[in-house]
Amino acid sequence: MFAAAFATTLLATAYGAVGPTLTLNNGVVMPQMALGVWQYSNATAEGAIDLAFKAGFRQIDTAQMYGNQVGVGKAVKKLIAGGMKRSDIFVTTKTLPCKLSTPDACHAQTLVDIQGDLADLDLDYVDLILLHAPSTGVHSGPCDPASCAINKAQWAAYETMYKNGQAKAIGVSNYCESCLKCLVADNATVPAVNQIQVHYGMGADPTGLVTFGKSLGILTQAYSPLGNGKLVPTGDATLSGIAKAHGKSTAQVALKWLVGKGMSVSTKANNSAYLAEDIGLFDWDLSAHDVDQLDKGTDFPGSPCWACSE
Repeated sequence: MFAAAFATTLLATAYGAVGPTLTLNNGVVMPQMALGVWQYSNATAEGAIDLAFKAGFRQIDTAQMYGNQVGVGKAVKKLIAGGMKRSDIFVTTKTLPCKLSTPDACHAQTLVDIQGDLADLDLDYVDLILLHAPSTGVHSGPCDPASCAINKAQWAAYETMYKNGQAKAIGVSNYCESCLKCLVADNATVPAVNQIQVHYGMGADPTGLVTFGKSLGILTQAYSPLGNGKLVPTGDATLSGIAKAHGKSTAQVALKWLVGKGMSVSTKANNSAYLAEDIGLFDWDLSAHDVDQLDKGTDFPGSPCWACSE
């Protein structure tokens, strides 16, 4: 089952101290904070990664769909040239849902996509790879039998990648409960991570998906943790009041609320000051009253799994 372990380590390089880590269900240690590079060009992603690692980040969150894996790969090479070990750089990427009509075709396409990710990144392996969303678009339901067969075929390709050592861990993104149940049937490998949209204002556990994942041993990684910018700045009295009481920004309070629940968080910035804020979460705490008030917030709704619904 899922176990979270927090640790800090110092690396003898020009880069900052490693932030807290989480242990995945297969024993792989994953930095809790990730730099997301969605909507960044290759050049912007490369520059943001350098700034983020100087601030203390150790995980990069990219995807085939983002179109910037070449820049991410160049940044990783620069980090290694600067004195870091590859093992100290956690690279997460994703492959696309499949829109082909048969499980065999989707299995083959996913194998091609996996090798394409590795080629673009110019890496022998990634630390984590995620199915970016369930393959439900050409079928009648979120995880009806036809959709489930497609998803399981893609997952079988991931299991092959995992067994070959080309991924240290495999997981999913935007998977709802029914699609998770589909994958874990028949003694398949349980996903290590489900990356979903979670942020303050969606409630304490949107649709119960975080709790359900935890029951299977799946770690939730939150993307859009600031509500696609809606929480920074914000006139929300609860968030603003707690931020003022702690002398922190509203962004820091929103992120702290998530990490305090044991989630990994993928945030996004290419500014040194913002990156320092985003990772500066671990020398202070929210009170139990703070957490209770934040849990009750529902004014910024969102869907944790936009690609499928129950």
